[in-house]
Amino acid sequence: MQYRVKVEWENEDGGLETAELGQVETGPCLTESDVGLKLVAAKEIMARLQAVVTTQQLQRHCEAARCCPSCQAPRNVKDYRTRTLDTVLGRLVLDAPRFDSCRACGQRGVKSPLTQLLTSRVLPELRHLQAKFAADLPYRRAAELLRELLPQTGGITAVTTRNRTLAIGMAIEAELCREVEHPQTPQNQADHLTVGIDGAFVKAKRKGKQGRQHFEILTGRIEQTRGRGEAFAIVRDLDGRAKQKVQAVLRRAGRTAETAITVLSDGEDGLRGVVGWFGRKCEHRLDWFHVSRRLDRIHKLLLYLPDSPIYGSRLAFHSRNLNRIKYQLWNSGIEMADWGMRIFRAGLAEDAWDSPQELKRFQYVESQLDELRSYLYSNETAVHDYAKTFREGGRVSSAHVESTVNQLINWRFCKKQQMCWTRTGAQGLLHVRTALINGTLSHYSVQQPLSQAA
Repeated sequence: MQYRVKVEWENEDGGLETAELGQVETGPCLTESDVGLKLVAAKEIMARLQAVVTTQQLQRHCEAARCCPSCQAPRNVKDYRTRTLDTVLGRLVLDAPRFDSCRACGQRGVKSPLTQLLTSRVLPELRHLQAKFAADLPYRRAAELLRELLPQTGGITAVTTRNRTLAIGMAIEAELCREVEHPQTPQNQADHLTVGIDGAFVKAKRKGKQGRQHFEILTGRIEQTRGRGEAFAIVRDLDGRAKQKVQAVLRRAGRTAETAITVLSDGEDGLRGVVGWFGRKCEHRLDWFHVSRRLDRIHKLLLYLPDSPIYGSRLAFHSRNLNRIKYQLWNSGIEMADWGMRIFRAGLAEDAWDSPQELKRFQYVESQLDELRSYLYSNETAVHDYAKTFREGGRVSSAHVESTVNQLINWRFCKKQQMCWTRTGAQGLLHVRTALINGTLSHYSVQQPLSQAA
């Protein structure tokens, strides 16, 4: 069976025109692979349809732009030049007329309507798809996948995909730098913001043996209401303005001098400091995830205490004491938990007295307990109100930030795909990934024109 695919369109004067897009021939259905239209034939038909529609659109545009804007007299055609345009449905080679000066009114200047309309050689839709795929996959793999799915078009190479993706990232970076240099008052001011912040390290591309092997990325999420927030990722030592950039992101989220802020972090002073504006309306809370993880580590060490006839009862006794410490931290704070740690330490000492040959194991557990105590007292003012905040529906853990780190960094930069990165390239791609997660990528890739060589 043979099919002819045609397209018919109606002109402004009511006339009809047709064009044949292609022929599809099918045979008997002997196997399931014989059923339906094949992807190769479909891509050819869609590429021809794109050529017809785009050519007709641009012809109408050039005819309308031929008239002189001053006297409305038609201008003469100076010459025709060709222009290559990459679209989602194929690469097009277009005739681009240039109009001479107006002989009726004398307005001088050669005009090219297509040059003014098409600011780059790629349509925004294709640029958006390339950035979206490159945000999740390596540049080469993203280009291969697009070549497999789309009709034959230009610019779908690893290098061009990278250049177009980083161009979007640099546009976002430029907007952020403008906000740093010229702070704007947010239109929608927030009464309260919860900021979870964490750091992650990525392998750095070095020249020779000079330079650091890794660089740090500040990653976080800003929430006005639980479950809805804006992610951000800033390379810490790119240009020395990481703190100002984080504060600019906070202003875009609605932060003002009157906004109350709760900062969730693992206790590092550098992470808390990038938020800025510490005072009576800025509260720091130590991340419960990191506190609980230290307690869980001590609990696992209890499993390796020396074996004895009463091993089970001793393990249960130490586990109850450890759970008491966690309960006291959750409900009461450090002072009550410190008393629980003393009881736990006394139980370890009694157990160690009965097994002097395994003293090192008990000493190691005790060293982990000392590390926990030092960690808590170094962040004493930030360990409070976990139970109350949780009952009120607030955040007590930065687990959602750990999830953001996995989405932004681990999946694309290090754990899943081992690569070395320059700071500039990493920052550009991070901006694209955060825009994709926040749902604002189309604002930069489609609506906002970009000047790029690709």
